[in-house]
Amino acid sequence: MPELQLADQYNVVHKRDGTTVEVGNFRQRIPAGFESFTSGVCNFTLGDFEKIKFEGEHVIHDITRAYPQLAIKDFELRPFSGFTLAGVHFNIGPSGMMMAVTAATGNQVLSTDVENPGPINVVTTNNFYDSGHLFTGARQLIEYTEKVDSTTFLGYVKTGTNSLNNNVELIQFSGPE
Repeated sequence: MPELQLADQYNVVHKRDGTTVEVGNFRQRIPAGFESFTSGVCNFTLGDFEKIKFEGEHVIHDITRAYPQLAIKDFELRPFSGFTLAGVHFNIGPSGMMMAVTAATGNQVLSTDVENPGPINVVTTNNFYDSGHLFTGARQLIEYTEKVDSTTFLGYVKTGTNSLNNNVELIQFSGPE
């Protein structure tokens, strides 16, 4: 795997608060206290998926929704990276770690009241826990208390705005507590 070599004039990063940080290759300079560690990627690389079997009822569909530009060539050409050729970080784990994905149907105003949860309309509630938490592409955390039917959760916003736009993706964040 090629390493990026920084020239002296380019290895100092000026932070917004006025301080600076010296940047260097970890393999070239080992910071104090890190002598027993080796450098690497802090997550799966695309090459790690060569022997992982994605299986389950909707896993391929979910991966395609989450990474629409993903192609076989990403795994062939970027085996030591966690980033696809399109520049997107591929951070799905083995199929046992793959969580359900859906999208909002229509623009919605959601409840923020724990005592009075409201409907959350989505493409599908299939493959989601019966209750739990959802995280949205708009960085909202939603708790849902039940799946009303195959296209509706009953829940409320825990953090973030109470508006949900059409086609915003929602992923299973956790199961029942």
